[in-house]
Formats: sequence, C-alpha cells, structure tokens
Amino acid sequence: MKIDREGDTVRVELVDTLSFTNTYKIKKHIFKHIDPDVKVLILNVSKVDFMDSAGIGLLISLLKKIKSNGGKLIIEYPKLGVQKLLEMTKLDELMEIKKTPEVTTGSWGDFDD
Repeated sequence: MKIDREGDTVRVELVDTLSFTNTYKIKKHIFKHIDPDVKVLILNVSKVDFMDSAGIGLLISLLKKIKSNGGKLIIEYPKLGVQKLLEMTKLDELMEIKKTPEVTTGSWGDFDD
C-alpha cells in the first residue's frame, strides 16, 4: 500500500486483496492520514484482484469518515470483478467510480476496401 497527500487530497494505492485478513490493518493505516482538512480520498484499486465483504466494509468505513469531513471518496480503475461487486452492492451510487477507459480497436471504416 502506498499513501500520498497533496493539499486536501489523500491518494491511496491498494494491491492484491481486500479481505478479512487485511482490511483492519489497511483501515487503521489510512485513517491515520485522514485529518479534518482532508476533503478528497482517492483509492486506486487497479492492482486489487479480489475483494470480499470485509473489503466492502472497509470502503463503507472510509466513505463515512471522509463524508464526516464534508468530502468525497473516489475509487479509481477497479478490475472487472471488483467493479461488478461495487455495482451489485450499489456502492457505485454512493461514491465516484473512475473506470479504466475501454480499449478502442478502430472503427468499422478501417475494414473497408
């Protein structure tokens, strides 16, 4: 995990899994960096391969903490499995999700002879 702060924004890069085995430690570490001046919390989850209900609980805890500051939580670039979980649990309606841009392979006009 990597945590950076710039002004009123804290950016966290998470890796591997968000599960019952590690979420307590992650939450404790991130909470140390969220003082009342922090208004934006960005979680880059592009390297997270798996998330269970404890990971969902972590996101809810972080959302509540940052909202108490009058701020917002942004989830960046979830892999498809994590993205689907966020959608199934409706968390995508409570926080901003920045999806990875879809790969473009060209247009149909590229195949005309």
